[in-house]
Amino acid sequence: MPTTTEMHHTSGGTPVWITGEGPSVVLIHGVQMDHRMWDAQVAALSDGYRILCIDMLGHGDALDPEGERTLGDFTGQVKEIVEEFCEGGRPIIGGFSMGGLVTQAYGAAQHSSLAGLMILNAVYDRTPEQAAVVRERSRMAAAKGAEAAIAAARPRWFREDEIAAYGEKINEICQWMRDGDFAAKCKAHWVFATSDDQVAGCLGDISCPALIMTGDGDAGSTPAMAAAMAAAIPDSELHILDRQQHMMPVLDAIRVTGLMRGFLDRVTER
Repeated sequence: MPTTTEMHHTSGGTPVWITGEGPSVVLIHGVQMDHRMWDAQVAALSDGYRILCIDMLGHGDALDPEGERTLGDFTGQVKEIVEEFCEGGRPIIGGFSMGGLVTQAYGAAQHSSLAGLMILNAVYDRTPEQAAVVRERSRMAAAKGAEAAIAAARPRWFREDEIAAYGEKINEICQWMRDGDFAAKCKAHWVFATSDDQVAGCLGDISCPALIMTGDGDAGSTPAMAAAMAAAIPDSELHILDRQQHMMPVLDAIRVTGLMRGFLDRVTER
């Protein structure tokens, strides 16, 4: 029988889609995406887990409060989800790209109440040169809009053979970037571009297990960053997926989800 999905809201207005029963797994999408990027993971994991997907502020069905965003705004959303929808057990928090940055920040603060962390294609402790590049990219997107951001992202995120093989799915990913209020997404992107220094050096005290993944061709969320996170978190496992770039949770969903399930089964002792 197909598993049904129910949509709810936290007391602060964050939308959350809940699918399945079992240990709770909260999934946080990347900047300019929304909860739909996790469709493959929801379908594959909700037979044994309760999957909660959120929309970050300014994305999808989430609110866009006045003013600029901070990293704390996004960890605050996760805190509401955990407190209001994850009673009775320690959840696992997982995030992709900016969602991975949020996962690091939330995990560093709340690790003792979590069963595990899953950090996918995330940034960590950028060099000054890397920081300058992504900040300029953020300024460009805010000034020129979604189409310019998509044009800049495509060669970083997708190989030519992937475009040929997965053109329809890649077009869908690009449409996610177009959907909604792009200016609201740009507020979040600036947090993504400027806040990794808030978690650098803070991961060593994390007491829960962590799964860390990226692609060997991910130029922004590099294997070196993933290795540094794994070295910092005492109980961590690291996977660098061959022939993958930034959008591997969507384009290589079978491999990614298999690693996620193995980790989830381990930390929930299944």
